[in-house]
Formats: sequence, structure tokens, C-alpha cells
Amino acid sequence: MKLRLFQLLLLTFIVTFGFIGPYNSFLNIQLNPASQIINIEKGSSNLQILKQVKSNLNSLELLYIKLFLFLNNGAYQSGEYEVQDKSIISAHNQLLVGDTITHELLIIPGMNKFDITKMIDESYLINDCINLTCTNNLYGFSEGMVLPDTYFYKKDMKASTLLKLSSDNLIKFVESVWLKKSNTNPISSIKDSLILASIIEKEAGNDSEKKQIASVFLKRLEVGMKLQADPTIIYGLMPNFNGDITRSNLKDKNNLYNTYTIKSLPPSPISVSSKTSIEAAILSESGDYLYFVANKKGSHYFSKTYKEHLEAVKLYQLK
Repeated sequence: MKLRLFQLLLLTFIVTFGFIGPYNSFLNIQLNPASQIINIEKGSSNLQILKQVKSNLNSLELLYIKLFLFLNNGAYQSGEYEVQDKSIISAHNQLLVGDTITHELLIIPGMNKFDITKMIDESYLINDCINLTCTNNLYGFSEGMVLPDTYFYKKDMKASTLLKLSSDNLIKFVESVWLKKSNTNPISSIKDSLILASIIEKEAGNDSEKKQIASVFLKRLEVGMKLQADPTIIYGLMPNFNGDITRSNLKDKNNLYNTYTIKSLPPSPISVSSKTSIEAAILSESGDYLYFVANKKGSHYFSKTYKEHLEAVKLYQLK
């Protein structure tokens, strides 16, 4: 009798540990799923989800997973997950806490609303803010009303959530800079400063020359001279601009952004502006220079007279 009991216990021991060893090994071994990314839909069962983590299960592995889920309760959260080289246990813990993939949206200085809309359409965001229409239009326009930065989001998040935050950040920043504005700067409103900042953003070759470029445009505004900025014409031709500015474009009075015909700032910004461009527009003063031309060195040559400007154009542009 004792021998039979011993044999039964021995058999139970062998069967139990013969199962537990492979079971634990399966749960802890790093897996290489068919896809590094899995998308968990709401309503999916935990078993269905773990079948995505470990595809092509054999009958024994399926038994292991069912036993594991029986012993480990908890609701998995929907979302997008990176599970490459995760074990069943590490993936289980990740799914329980909702450790989903974080994506980045990089808004770069100089982008306009068409660029941003295209970027969002190609992202994992839901684009509920076409052409920045969801942003705070405190100054009467949506263009340029976001602050360039890197914004983090989860898949299927609404774009408006990020863009409204960015818009609020922009307003806070520009209002804080406006408090430091000198009375000698001819810009009369935050609205105009954002418009000018966008032109500076598109014209400047680097941050170091932004204040000097700002001083040229401020001088022109002060003396009633046209800004004559090519980027404004281009913006007025968007989104169908073909890459070339023609003579007819320069004379086109129907283009509200044609600063070769209007004697003031255009009606709205032509892009989003960096902090340095906004500071240049608000904190600079009008200077002695009225002209500048690209010098092929990543910056510009500045001139006080039109004659000097023409000579610089011959030197840097006509060779």
C-alpha cells in the first residue's frame, strides 16, 4: 500500500514538474511575433489578444495560455502596442497597464497650414482640424497660430487636442514677449507681429540675422515702402503654386499676399513662426538698411541704398 502511494506521488511529481517547467519556459521566453506592432480593438478577449502576441500556437501552447489567463485575471486595454521580443508575461503586464506606443508630431518653423494638414493626414492622428481651423483665432486668422515644437500622441488621438494646446502655447509666448516691446518698434498689434514674424521666418537664412531682417521690414513699414517679400506672393498662390514666380505674379493685385502691390503687411501669417522670429518681430527696431539679397552663404547681404542693392544682386544673384 505504501509502495503504491509512493509510486502515485512520484508519478504526480513527475507529471507536475514535467508540465510546469515547459509552461514557465513558454511564458518567459522572448517571442518574435509576425508583426512588431499589434492593434488591440475594444471588445477583444484576452485570449484573442495573446494570440496576436504569439501567432501560430500549437495545441500545447494554447493550453499554456488558457491556463495562464485562468490564473491571471485582468482587462487588457485597447490601443497600439510594440511587442517585438516580448515574452507572454511581459506582454501581459504591458497590456494590463496600457503601455501603448507614443508617436511624435514635429511642427517645424516655416510650415504653413497646408504642410501641417498633409503631415497630420499621413500620421496616426484623426485629422479633425483641417487647415488649422480648430486653433484659437484670437487675432482673426488660423494660419500661423501654432507654436513649432515636438508634440506626443497616441494612435487615433484627435489632432485638435494637440493643435489647440499648441495654439494656447503660442498665445502665451507672444503675449509675454509683447510686454517687452519698445515704443520705437512701429508694429502696433500682436496680430501684426505674428504676420511679420512669419515673413522673417521664411526670409532668414539663420537665427543670427533675424533681427537685422526684421529691422529692414520695420524700416519699410515705417517709411511706407512696400515689403516686396517673395514668400508672401508664394503663399497667396498656394496650395497650387508651381514653383516659379512670374512677372504677372509680381503685378497681380488680386493676390492679397502680394507685397509687391500692397503697401502693408498681408492679411495673415504665411507660416508658423519660431520663438526667435517672434522675438525678432517684436523686440527689434527699424534700422538703416532697406534691402537685402541672399549671398549664397546661407545668409544675406544688406544694403542702405537701391544702387548698392543692385550691385549686390549682380554680385550674388546674376553670376
